[in-house]
Amino acid sequence: MPTLYAPELQALMTRIFDAGGSPHDESAWVAETMTRANLMGCDSHGLARLPMYVDRLLNGQLVPGAPFEVEREAPAFALVNAHQGWGQVAARRAMELCIAKARQVGVATVAVRNSQHAGRIGEWAEMAARQHMAGLVFVNSRGGPGSVAPWGGIDRRLTTNPVAFAAPTGREHLLSVDLCMSGVPEGKVLLALHRGEQLPEHCLLTYDGQPTTDPAEWFSDPPGALLTLGGLLGHKGYALDVMVDLLAGALTRAGVSGQTTPTGNGLLCLVFDIAAFLPVAEFIAAVEDLRACAQSSRRAAGVEEILLPGEPEYRTMQRRQAEGIPIAEATWEATRAAAARVGVGV
Repeated sequence: MPTLYAPELQALMTRIFDAGGSPHDESAWVAETMTRANLMGCDSHGLARLPMYVDRLLNGQLVPGAPFEVEREAPAFALVNAHQGWGQVAARRAMELCIAKARQVGVATVAVRNSQHAGRIGEWAEMAARQHMAGLVFVNSRGGPGSVAPWGGIDRRLTTNPVAFAAPTGREHLLSVDLCMSGVPEGKVLLALHRGEQLPEHCLLTYDGQPTTDPAEWFSDPPGALLTLGGLLGHKGYALDVMVDLLAGALTRAGVSGQTTPTGNGLLCLVFDIAAFLPVAEFIAAVEDLRACAQSSRRAAGVEEILLPGEPEYRTMQRRQAEGIPIAEATWEATRAAAARVGVGV
């Protein structure tokens, strides 16, 4: 299993995207966010995504250098057309716009349509948190055949539709929540296959509707389907999945599950300027009170410490910055093959 340090991984991905026709500044930014995902242990949205991006660059689905067009705007709102550009570029610009608006009016929303895959969604909510604001991002995956079965169904009809929230803590790590509406995201199914691992129970069905932990079933022909978040209580994840699809798909005009649209993401960004509601120091004090309350609980067997969301990823980042990022052998081979398609030797 290869191990790469963050600077060499980022440089490699930048070089591959450049060779695929992406402007260098966009390549570098996308590679930076993917490297950060790997550093945080979110390997499903790091290097493992590179073959998909190269494929979309070469087949024209992804349009590097596409304009970021603000189609409609008000002091607290904007609707943006990303014109099939890099999702990571569109999401960054959308959050920058949303943060600037929130700074003026307290709360702001920016909706994005016609964006390609936006990577790790927590990245965008965290942009607001670094500005002492609270960020919330809803995302849907439009235009594909779906990957998630609705509650009570066994066929792929919905998508994983992630949600992210982030806020400042007054410490080095942010409070960061990033989760999808399926038991596991698609990328983690691919990683499990690459690593020869099984999935948790209550996450996946075979095509015939039988529970399975074998990730290969998701790639079979005909394929199985992911189950909604919550396992045996997946009706809750199903309800959330539907609502995120509408907020990030219908409200943004990106399209929802079942509609024929180009592949990619719809994004709805929401930012709260904490200082418009209360002094930031008071908010930070509330975070610390909440931390103390959670950590006052007796710990379950085998648990050494109770952490807030975002803390485990921060610790993983600290460790991987020092020790390097482990890359699954199959992920590395897929990277080599994708690089060869654009004439880059790895």
